[in-house]
Amino acid sequence: MSDAASSWRAVQGYGLYAYGRLLSITGHFRVEGWEHLESARKTGRPLLWSLWHGQIMPFVSFGDRYLDAREFIAIMVGDQRGDTLGVFSRQLGGTTVRVDMSGNPFAAGRAVLQVIKAMQQGSQSVIAPDGPDGPAFVPKPGVAFLARKARATILPVGLWTRHALHLSRWDRYLLPFPFARYHVVLGRPLEVERNANQDVLLQQISTALHQVRTRAQVLSGIRPWR
Repeated sequence: MSDAASSWRAVQGYGLYAYGRLLSITGHFRVEGWEHLESARKTGRPLLWSLWHGQIMPFVSFGDRYLDAREFIAIMVGDQRGDTLGVFSRQLGGTTVRVDMSGNPFAAGRAVLQVIKAMQQGSQSVIAPDGPDGPAFVPKPGVAFLARKARATILPVGLWTRHALHLSRWDRYLLPFPFARYHVVLGRPLEVERNANQDVLLQQISTALHQVRTRAQVLSGIRPWR
């Protein structure tokens, strides 16, 4: 990548951070399910937040307001998008590990194990099971692998606002406006064992994420869609 391209991706990352901070500062949040977060923390297991990919920006705004990004480590896409998103995450205060599944599989495996080790040592993480390229609302095996290896507690989260654009892309990405009113729904935590059946776990995750997103949509006053 040229220096100019690298610089432009860094500028994009700083721009995303500035916009995310604006959304966090000006947004109004109504949160349902704080007790589920407390229940998840009481398990003593690593905490893995999970949401559909299209809701990432609302989650960033919510997290910047209510959570401590310094406690998070997350897997970042390994291609050029990671340059922009890496700057964005670092400015928020979080740690990211880039994983290029199309590159060296051993390097990718070591990177994922780094995330698992950090979670076992107390870090939280967040994952969009249908990302980074879809199809929408279809969880990939990676979320099951990460949760099982870390013996994590998955916390499903749904976020919605009527004050947003829906981008014309595979995940119908939700891009909120400043001063948006958000509804955030935290679902019942899922404690994952190392021997959990992958297919069953993926179905549980899919069901939970649809439930919390649908609830957030209802609270926002719109007709739920899938």
